[in-house]
Amino acid sequence: MNKKKIGGLALLAAGGVTALAAAAIPMTPVAPSSEPVPGIINDAENYATPNAAAEQGVRDYIHHCMAAAGFDYTPQDAAAEVDLHANVGFERLDIAGAKANGYASPSSSEPDPASPLGQLFADPAFQVALNGDPSTADMQGTKGYGTSTGGCRGEAATAIYGSMENYALATVVALNSFSQATGSVASDPELNQIQDQWKACMAETAYNGFQTVQEAKDAALASGGQNEIKIAVTDATCRDEIGLHDQLDQIFDRYLTTAMRELEPEIKKVTEIRRIAVENATELATSQEK
Repeated sequence: MNKKKIGGLALLAAGGVTALAAAAIPMTPVAPSSEPVPGIINDAENYATPNAAAEQGVRDYIHHCMAAAGFDYTPQDAAAEVDLHANVGFERLDIAGAKANGYASPSSSEPDPASPLGQLFADPAFQVALNGDPSTADMQGTKGYGTSTGGCRGEAATAIYGSMENYALATVVALNSFSQATGSVASDPELNQIQDQWKACMAETAYNGFQTVQEAKDAALASGGQNEIKIAVTDATCRDEIGLHDQLDQIFDRYLTTAMRELEPEIKKVTEIRRIAVENATELATSQEK
């Protein structure tokens, strides 16, 4: 089935702590490994995905902090698994997921302005409690990203992760660790070959006018309803027939093997940060139960 995904160069708001890109990140090509580790894309996606338990701790802390300020607010669960295939235009899709949900486009994370939550977000006092006073809030810079340190969001990230730098490393920086490897995959000639295989398969179906996966998805979402489901299922069937995602995994493995080796010191550091963050989140949950 389709899974909730993050794709592209993401700007994370997981756990309600906003992290914004503050500087251009150099896109140095990554060399493919001559000895790729099969399936290393799974390790890379797991590393890039924020830790669910730690992020739940951040949300819980924000809830109690905001309650103390007089607001009944719990951040939306933004947990999502990273899908590196989406970064090169092939968001993962299988037949079962297509039948159930079509392309399962994510809904907007912004609340409806007319809803109670939207009205709450429009309250200046709520914003100050959540994010801090904009005239005094600091921005913590970490590896090209700036993270707001104010309000309950800043308090929560510090309480769970130990510092805003740790928070940024374990979330938004890790999330975007493979942007350079992804750029190299996007330039790999085998990617065009996969697209051509998909196009040839689709040419034998009722949807033979689509030149790319993105064209099919755009048309499906524009039509909606059962037509979206039909296009998505046809698309997924062709992907399955040509082994599209398996082929993509093999391309990614070549570049991610290199990237993961280069990132070993950072991965070790982030793994420890997340371990401690989970401990802190567990302690917070235990204290709240008493």
